[in-house]
Amino acid sequence: MNHKHKTIVISFDGLGTADWKTIERLPAFARFLKEAAYCKQVETVYPSLTYPAHCSIATGRWPVNHRVVHNTLLQPQRMASPDWYWKRRYIQGKTIYEVAKEKGLKTAAFLWPVTAGAAIDYNIPEIFANRKWDHQIFASLRSGSKKLQVEVFARYGKLMRGIEQPYLDNFLHESVKYTLEKYEPDLSLIHYVDLDGTRHRYGHDSSQALMALNRHDKRLAELMELMEGEPVTWVLLGDHSSLDETKAIRVNRILQRKGWLETKGDGESILRYQALMQEGDGSAYVYAYPQMKEEDRTALAREVQAELEIFSQEHDNCIEAVYTGEEAAEQGADGNCLLMLEAKQGYYFQDTLQEPDICEYETKATHGYSPKKPGYTTVFAMKGPGIRQGEVIDTMRLIDEGPIIAHVLGGELPEADGKLRKEFFDESRKDT
Repeated sequence: MNHKHKTIVISFDGLGTADWKTIERLPAFARFLKEAAYCKQVETVYPSLTYPAHCSIATGRWPVNHRVVHNTLLQPQRMASPDWYWKRRYIQGKTIYEVAKEKGLKTAAFLWPVTAGAAIDYNIPEIFANRKWDHQIFASLRSGSKKLQVEVFARYGKLMRGIEQPYLDNFLHESVKYTLEKYEPDLSLIHYVDLDGTRHRYGHDSSQALMALNRHDKRLAELMELMEGEPVTWVLLGDHSSLDETKAIRVNRILQRKGWLETKGDGESILRYQALMQEGDGSAYVYAYPQMKEEDRTALAREVQAELEIFSQEHDNCIEAVYTGEEAAEQGADGNCLLMLEAKQGYYFQDTLQEPDICEYETKATHGYSPKKPGYTTVFAMKGPGIRQGEVIDTMRLIDEGPIIAHVLGGELPEADGKLRKEFFDESRKDT
């Protein structure tokens, strides 16, 4: 294998501070952390959803600035199945994989969010066919590296059961090992979703979530064994934590009753609207119709907020906070929204118009909440040449991670909102 210095970034979706006591007892994680510098309390972004978070990691920018402000696009005609922010073109600002390309490095990404169509040498993008006329194979091939994807699907495709976990991560993991061995990328961005998907289904502290952490430990062990003896800077991180919940709040039903939105005959497709909620699990945006006059928009915001505050008071104060667009932007979220809503712990939002207004739902844990929720931080750890072994950083922000990784690559992100945390580095020991 080429002994050129490599950087491997592994995102364990949904890994939070609450998991630290567990992972420090697992063999591979324990070995990693013993040799690492780390922070156990990383403040994520708002909304704390996977796509905004990963774009903040990649750019060092708040969602309001990199403009991937949600997982999904706002598409009133496709509320039941909207397209996601799959494509690189949605991101505003330079990314860490573009920093690597400027340095002449080979890049790879494995289900890393918002990389469809990106200039990445070995790219298996996270995207799915969302039209009746499309097919998953074609959606993936036209959005990433055709040759690599044909190779790994032929070799490991049988491991998959659609997007069901842990089978998807099992496929991804084998694809990662294959690519690291055959193509030797200098920067690899790896996104494992097993833990997050398991928690959505079974709950934060479920036995199934513990099993997912054990599977991640084995994956980490295999990757470290594969790269044994190579000069590698390893970065392990989470994008957000999650919280248990039992009830869904369906704000669009309230907006419909007040005459602020109308639906087509199927009751789910939006015909027209003045105000429309877009669910973000623990938080939600309410948007005004784009062509609305400013004075009408201001009046509507007051009316909607008043109505939601009454509803919340009548239902266990289920909506914890209502923010204006300006207040949302101050927290790094989409300032173009009319309002931003934060759910009380135990609740989350759904944009369906089905009855009732609040319902028991089948998911057990979710995210999307404000980063200020107690016990909701995530984690960051790194080890390798030039990293201060044993250095413990008390607190940091998700937006600091892009500048840190860019520095490892020998570059920078000049537009980043985050800052380079030099405490991680011992420049006198850096292997160049």
